Amino acid sequence: MYLKMKHILLVFALSLCSLNSFCQFTRLTRHPDIPVEYDAVFVDLVKSHFGGVVKSSYGQYFGQMSPDRNVYGYGMFYTDRDGEICGQFRNGNLLMGIRMGSAVVRVGTEDHYTAYDLLTGEAQYVFLNDEKYKLDAEHLASWRYMQIQYKNGDKYVGEVVDGKRDGYGIYYYANGNFYFGPYRDNKAVGYGALFHTDNHISLQYWDGPKPEMGTADPPADEAQQQETAPVEKVEKPKRRGNPNAWSH
Repeated sequence: MYLKMKHILLVFALSLCSLNSFCQFTRLTRHPDIPVEYDAVFVDLVKSHFGGVVKSSYGQYFGQMSPDRNVYGYGMFYTDRDGEICGQFRNGNLLMGIRMGSAVVRVGTEDHYTAYDLLTGEAQYVFLNDEKYKLDAEHLASWRYMQIQYKNGDKYVGEVVDGKRDGYGIYYYANGNFYFGPYRDNKAVGYGALFHTDNHISLQYWDGPKPEMGTADPPADEAQQQETAPVEKVEKPKRRGNPNAWSH
C-alpha cells in the first residue's frame, strides 16, 4: 500500500510538472521548474534501489535499478545511437535530465526542454507542447551549455547563465567521481546523485555549501575557475569492478 501510494504521488507530481511547464512558459523557462516535493518523492522511491554498471544492446548503463532489474532511479546511459543520457529514469525512460548527442544537447523532459548547439554552446530553441520557440536576444546572450575547467582538475559540463553554473549539469571530480543535479547561481541546489568509481551511488540534497543528505566534496568556487569553453567530447568515466557488479 505504501509503495502504491508513492507511485500515485509520483504520477501526480509529474502531472503538475506538465501543467507547470505550460503556465510558466511566459517566463521562458528552459525546462520544467521541478517542485522539490516531486524530487523528494522520487528519491524516497529509489533510495533503496541497486546501483552498478550493466551492458545491453542499447548501450552501457551506470546507475540505479529496481529489484526487478528495470532502469529506475538516477543514472547515465552511454549509447552509440543517442549519445550520453544522464538524469532521472523511470522504467527505462528519462524523466528529467540531459541528452547529449554529437552536435546538439537537450536539457529537460521529453515534452519541455532547451536545445543547445554543442559547437558554440548557444541555446537554439525551447521545445514545449510539440512546438519549437525561438529565443529573444536577452536569453540568447545569457543561456549556454558549456564546459568549465577548474585549477584543481575538476570539470563542469552543463547549463550556464551569465558564466555561472545554473540549470542542470554534471560535475566531474578529479578523483573520478561525478555528480548530476541542478545548480543555481554557481551552487548545487536540491536533490542530485553522486556516482562513485566503485559503482556506489549516493543521493544528496543541497541547501548550502555542503549536502544535507549524503556526503561529497563541495564543487569548486569561482576563484578556482580556469577556463570556460564549448563542450568537448566527454570521456566515459572509468568504473571499478565487473560490468554486472551491483551494490547498494
